[in-house]
Amino acid sequence: MAKRKTPESRFVLEEKNGIVIASIVDENDYSMQHTISNMPHPKIRAPRRTKSEIEEDSKFFAAVFHQTQEEYLRKNIEGVNHEINKHIQEIRKELKRIQSLTHYVVNAKEVLEQVVQEST
Repeated sequence: MAKRKTPESRFVLEEKNGIVIASIVDENDYSMQHTISNMPHPKIRAPRRTKSEIEEDSKFFAAVFHQTQEEYLRKNIEGVNHEINKHIQEIRKELKRIQSLTHYVVNAKEVLEQVVQEST
């Protein structure tokens, strides 16, 4: 059985005034830094609930599901944490895709340099 490399990588996303800098530092694979200018702000519908809204909603839904408010909140927190974990896993998959594309760019640049040298 072949030994698998343990993933040790770091992803940093910096945004300021429409400039986005994405960096992946990986000891076992290609690292990259990519800068994009004039990137639009991502728009998603994810309203943030206030504490009082959460309190009122939890009382209502606890009664609907015949639970105490505490039980409802604990289960809800667990469900939201599970949803966060799913999003993190999707980000990890996307990072692997980005690294694959970075690998292609690095190799394609080397091929391009060889083609240019051979044609001169």
